Amino acid sequence: MTELMYGKDLRADVEKALSQCALVVTDDNVAGFYPELTKDAYVITAGEQSKNEKTLCDLLAEMNKRGLKRTDRIAALGGGVVGDVTGLAAALYMRGISWIVIPTSLLAMVDSSIGGKTAITFDGVKNLIGAFHAPEQIIISYDFLETLYEEDWLCGYGEMIKTCMLTEKSFSMLAEKLDDIIEYDRDAVYALMEKCIEIKQTVVKSDPEEKSLRKILNVGHTVGHALETNDGYKSTHGEYVLKGIMTECEMCKDLMDKDFYAKVISICKRFVSPPRTSSGSIIKCALRDKKNEGETITVMLPVSAGEILEVRLTQSDFAERYDRAVKELKRA
Repeated sequence: MTELMYGKDLRADVEKALSQCALVVTDDNVAGFYPELTKDAYVITAGEQSKNEKTLCDLLAEMNKRGLKRTDRIAALGGGVVGDVTGLAAALYMRGISWIVIPTSLLAMVDSSIGGKTAITFDGVKNLIGAFHAPEQIIISYDFLETLYEEDWLCGYGEMIKTCMLTEKSFSMLAEKLDDIIEYDRDAVYALMEKCIEIKQTVVKSDPEEKSLRKILNVGHTVGHALETNDGYKSTHGEYVLKGIMTECEMCKDLMDKDFYAKVISICKRFVSPPRTSSGSIIKCALRDKKNEGETITVMLPVSAGEILEVRLTQSDFAERYDRAVKELKRA
């Protein structure tokens, strides 16, 4: 069972946890901001481009070089990429060793640090190689947010907005606090963060290996991941998720509650513009999405607040709906 702590001013808990690890993995951005926490850390290059087999193998080699044993524990101190690569290395090294995660980005705090999903991008497919390997401990200390850049906030907002669609209460809370989080009001952000953490915990606990309920966490991710891969990760993951939510809802609006559809589109447009990529450019990526079955493409569609529908589309239906949606979103 993973121990989860979250709140303000958890620096003492962070320092204690790191001191009990045989190796700390971080990225060069975090190392620059927190040299006192990363003095002897293994540092990777920040960014999605590091989420690959070379980074993974180099980390495994470093673990071996430092003589880590099966009883040792390692720490991921950073955002989602650091957590994904470190967690996968922990899952593979000596067939699995213990690890902890201390997320430093909003995206990692509300989403990727919770649930034990670890992965790298391989052969051009995001998260193609991975494992479920739950961390022993997660410490979410809000003070790390003070060093984020504007795009990092937007990245986290994408996953927060997605998560808030999963219950009626959280969606109402999002609508109520939307203007405040756009203005980076810390109390509003913290309140919404805690609601998202609570939702993610509940979903993961009921379906740790994404066999059923946990699929709802993939709202916006079919188109979002395809856009992200096709675009070469030029924008943040959260922005692509928002573009994915907007597009998938426009694609399947005939299945959605009309008022909810209008609210979702309005919220997404407060943060991102519609995609400009045609279906011909993204369908190849969408076909390789791990949620798919057979020759269909699966979309997890929020049909109303708290109700997610698994929609399977043929390739021709997906392409037709996608191109129509992009055209409509641009026109609007």
